[in-house]
Amino acid sequence: MVLSVVLMGSRCGGVEAVPSEVWRRDVAPPFDYGLYSDAQGRLVGETSGVLLVHRSAHLEKVYADAQAGDARARRLLDQLEVATEAAGVELADKALGLGCSALPTCTVRWAELSELISSPGPGGTRLRGLLARGFERQARREQVESAVITVALNALLVGGVAMAVEGRAASGEVRAGAAEAEKLAREGVARQRVLSQVEEAAALEEAAALEVRLGEAEAVANGARQSSDLKLLERWRPSLREPPPGVAEDHPRWADYVSYWEKRYEELAGRRPGAARPSEVKPPLEWPDYTVFRSQVQGGVDFQQGVTRALQREATLTEAERVYLRGMSRPRVDGNLGLSREPGPVLTFVDQFMVDEASLAHGGKPMVHCFSNKQRDFTRMGEVEVRYWVSMDAREALEKYGGMVEIRRPGHPLFGRKVTISKVHLIYDGRLVPQKRTRVAIQQIARKFNVEIHFHE
Repeated sequence: MVLSVVLMGSRCGGVEAVPSEVWRRDVAPPFDYGLYSDAQGRLVGETSGVLLVHRSAHLEKVYADAQAGDARARRLLDQLEVATEAAGVELADKALGLGCSALPTCTVRWAELSELISSPGPGGTRLRGLLARGFERQARREQVESAVITVALNALLVGGVAMAVEGRAASGEVRAGAAEAEKLAREGVARQRVLSQVEEAAALEEAAALEVRLGEAEAVANGARQSSDLKLLERWRPSLREPPPGVAEDHPRWADYVSYWEKRYEELAGRRPGAARPSEVKPPLEWPDYTVFRSQVQGGVDFQQGVTRALQREATLTEAERVYLRGMSRPRVDGNLGLSREPGPVLTFVDQFMVDEASLAHGGKPMVHCFSNKQRDFTRMGEVEVRYWVSMDAREALEKYGGMVEIRRPGHPLFGRKVTISKVHLIYDGRLVPQKRTRVAIQQIARKFNVEIHFHE
């Protein structure tokens, strides 16, 4: 795993970079060590290390397990740490022109660093520190001027947090040495530490919400499945090192499939704690149909993220300009926020949760709205079918997100409080509801349930 290669363009030659779209569009599957390592903790595949570094919740899980003494996690983390510090050395060679003829520098995509190692938690902070340490050590070995090192460290440490400290380290003329850059970075870390628990909780809920989404979608997937007979199933056990023809060994989706297959095998064998009874477990999907199922889930995730961004953008507009968030003074929008109706570990993850923070002042009654996102194709539905599905969707949204709920995300202003939901919204994919008359019918049906309808395109 050469992180410096990921951050470079091809101008310097050498190993081809891991395409940014591989990790930028990646949606992390439920955590499993088998995605990244063998049973002894050795990294497997060419991209597993990069994906682990990028998947914040997974990285922090490995880091926490390693700190708790888990041998497999410790070995896996050791490899990440060694590779990351070595990447800092190579990054210095190329970014500072020490090993590259394309002066003044090679094409280093500094802005992508905070995306690649995005975790604000202790695991992400540790890796960024090692990357910076390797960079600084090599730069000083080659007697690079401190001013140059300052700029680089500001970009490296804490994923650019130091650079964000009001531009104090390098905004025009560089006024500090490397020690000052590190000091500013530490100040940035201190400021971020207050927020990191909140961000880490959000990242963990994102991962948990995806696991729920994957589980629900897989349960109703129509694709071909393998045998539920364990002896027959054993013959079809997939291997990371033996993908199907035309599939690269390090293809991230193949690694996901192997992990999914192994989990399903353990469930069928009754060896997975907390799983359903083996008689209730479906056998694994065939590889081709698994890829279709994951693509469909990915489409839903992309749509949900698009809606979340639209709501967050709208929160910055004036009240008169808003469509979704009318009547709000200071709306705050969170995606995949965990809710519960009863004490205990079972959570429902709402697609978007909105609270008017102005309503929280002086102990007032919170104004809170929940949004459910649906991609349902209405293009060929008749009137009866439209009424059936809209009624089902409205009832489901009210059952999951209506009434009184408890907010379970640490750091949220309503964390631990039970609140009554003021309004439930349904947001359909407008591309799948092109006819105006169908949209009008949907709104009329949902109005009977006191659910507000929107169409996002």
